[in-house]
Amino acid sequence: MCHPLMVGDRVRLTKQNRLAGYQPGDKGTVIRVAKASPGGQPYYIVAMDRDGPTGTGVLFTEDEIEPDEPGRLN
Repeated sequence: MCHPLMVGDRVRLTKQNRLAGYQPGDKGTVIRVAKASPGGQPYYIVAMDRDGPTGTGVLFTEDEIEPDEPGRLN
């Protein structure tokens, strides 16, 4: 990913998403950036829109999400 995601960034799921129950294009907001995995890839905790205000956040790797902002490229 060219531009690292930060807390507050809007994102959408890519077709690389591995989590059952979520589809490519589902959107959310990054609420935390977790430590990098052993391979060096960071994890992102995302509050998914579809989970509403009671959602606790879902863990994704950077290949499973992309910025959902006009003009910002992955």
